[in-house]
Amino acid sequence: MTYVRLILFIAAILISVLGGKKLKINAGLIAIAFAFIFGISITGLGVNGVVSLFSARLFVNMFLVTFFFGYATANGTMLSITKYLFKNFKGAPWLLPLLFFAIPFLMAFAGASTDSILLFLSPIAFAFIISAGLPPILASILLWGTCAGSWAPWLANYATFSSWFGEAIGMKAAEAGFLRLFAVVCVINISFILISYFVLKGWKVKASADILSNEKIEITKEQKRTMTIVLSVIVLLILPTLIQLVLPNPVTGWMKGNLTIQVLSAVGIVAMHLAKTADTNDVIKNQIPWGLIIMVCGMAMLMGEASSLGVTDAIKALLESGTLPVKVIIPFLTAVCGFLSLFVSGAVITPLIIALAPALVSYGVSGATIAVASQLGMIATSISPYSMGGAICITGCPESHSNKVANQQLGLAIMMGVIVTLLAVLGVLG
Repeated sequence: MTYVRLILFIAAILISVLGGKKLKINAGLIAIAFAFIFGISITGLGVNGVVSLFSARLFVNMFLVTFFFGYATANGTMLSITKYLFKNFKGAPWLLPLLFFAIPFLMAFAGASTDSILLFLSPIAFAFIISAGLPPILASILLWGTCAGSWAPWLANYATFSSWFGEAIGMKAAEAGFLRLFAVVCVINISFILISYFVLKGWKVKASADILSNEKIEITKEQKRTMTIVLSVIVLLILPTLIQLVLPNPVTGWMKGNLTIQVLSAVGIVAMHLAKTADTNDVIKNQIPWGLIIMVCGMAMLMGEASSLGVTDAIKALLESGTLPVKVIIPFLTAVCGFLSLFVSGAVITPLIIALAPALVSYGVSGATIAVASQLGMIATSISPYSMGGAICITGCPESHSNKVANQQLGLAIMMGVIVTLLAVLGVLG
């Protein structure tokens, strides 16, 4: 019965994605319908239980950030920033796209919150990439690649996950595994960035005659107010993190922990409205990517049914059965984690892997390799628009491009999942 539910679950995902394209309806709406069908007829969650699967965190992240930056797009501030970038990099315009990888990568490497960085930069990156005449998917790729920086051994990710895994496989194996993971992710992500940059011809930065003209950039009063508010948010978001690195203290510690991009965006929206930087009703109607938000949140609701449907139990039973040859376990683990990460955050998958780890180690599988394979599988496919990482990257994408970019991100996620699974088959992961 459990495997039947697993098949139904996978079928629901495929029908939502493919049916949405065929019927020209938002895939998130189909996913929500399936979530209710499963909740009422199979899992017993009931209507209220299914409603509780709605990811408020995901919605708030995407809604507040796109709302805040919607003012900057509506009044032309984003265009002015693009003009400024072009004028100041005329000698090396090819370098500009790479900055959207290098800057957030270094910030993440230094300890800044990756989610906050990407949520903040996504609207700016898409505005520039589109104005530069480059494929919009390049913005998602550049931003997604920065996640490698967040796995440095001195950062919270390393400490949290190594101690988490350490309880199941031993701290020595966990620390060795996550140190190896950091190296592998850096190599894979940077290689992926460079290959994508050349394949998508990222060096061929183009711009309209208006952007490239030598005329002085005219800044309106509304744009000046917008830039003041945006710069204030940047300072409050980044400065406390930098100060904490060199001079830890309770004040900036509190600011770092509480003045998140979500909080600052909410306050910024009110400030933008009071400063009359743009028509708020127009921003709500035209600048917030409602279709994208519905798609991502809808798929998250369907993925929330995974546990109740016994999907995780089915995978756990197969891995613990001992029927899989030892040499197959790591590739299988990589593939399964990659598949699940197409549609859900790795934070949801990791507890399952940790619960399985002791049994896998008893079969002769290296604990360090379990950590590398599982996390790498999740990271590789996290560019999917239905996963938390991919959803954050695509947040700033204009509605007119979002469907195409989402499809391309899903295709890239599947490709990356296949690549890391092949690396596991070849024994590269350990």
